[in-house]
Amino acid sequence: MDSPSSAKRSEKSRIEKFVRRVISPAVVGKTCPICLRNLDVRGAAVLTVCSHAYCLGCIRKWSDLKRKCPLCNSTFDSWFYKIDLSSRKFFKEQVPALSGGKPVIHRPRSTLIDRRRIIERTREEMNSVNWRTRPLPWRRSFGRPGTVPPHVIEERKLQWRASVYKRRLQALPVSPGTSSQQNVPRNDCEEERILLRIKPWIRRELEAILGDPDPSIILHVVSSLFFSRHEGKYDGSSGLLLVEDDFLAPLKPFLHNWTNMFWHELSCFAESSFTIETYDAVVEYRQLE
Repeated sequence: MDSPSSAKRSEKSRIEKFVRRVISPAVVGKTCPICLRNLDVRGAAVLTVCSHAYCLGCIRKWSDLKRKCPLCNSTFDSWFYKIDLSSRKFFKEQVPALSGGKPVIHRPRSTLIDRRRIIERTREEMNSVNWRTRPLPWRRSFGRPGTVPPHVIEERKLQWRASVYKRRLQALPVSPGTSSQQNVPRNDCEEERILLRIKPWIRRELEAILGDPDPSIILHVVSSLFFSRHEGKYDGSSGLLLVEDDFLAPLKPFLHNWTNMFWHELSCFAESSFTIETYDAVVEYRQLE
């Protein structure tokens, strides 16, 4: 029979392993799918049922409206919060049951504005569909964080991206109402924000196509093309982007026959409102003829 001290050490070890394998991968370097801001670990909440992470404030307000995970539609009733990765500690909060479909806690009238803002942000994230009646279409999974090592998940995603080109598949735009005009950089700060979002996607895509884990030179070419396509080519009178027929010529020596497919894939991701993790899971494809 284990001594009390031995049982205590075993429990501590189990908790530390859970934080390392489940909670940490869910929050570190991730964005909140509701507000699209970078997650602050101390202010994050990880749903116990599926390990998807959100800002605590965002998911708390969401839970007042419905108890389905915004990403995978799993029913939840609790989350981990007050996460401290350095001490490997966290708390679990049980969410009060909804009463007759209405929030248990009656909030002041002013918070209705906050709810509307959350809903508006979430509408963008949920594929521009009526999310009240139709859940986000979750088309693929690469492994649940904590049960599959991060490097295995990344390798699976890389193989999937390579297969898209080998099988000649084409992404369908996930935000039908979005136009390229929305991604026209207005200033240097906006350009930097867009670049930070698309750069990891471009790097992974180039690695999937070329098999090169460090495609830095081509990454620079792609980034320059992406922004030069917009700068100086926007026709204010017609509201249209003017695109030269051969503007992809600098990429063809590197990507060859994959050039047009690559640019289509990049455009679909860039014009969506999704994080890279959500986009991977929900993007739909059709077979090219």
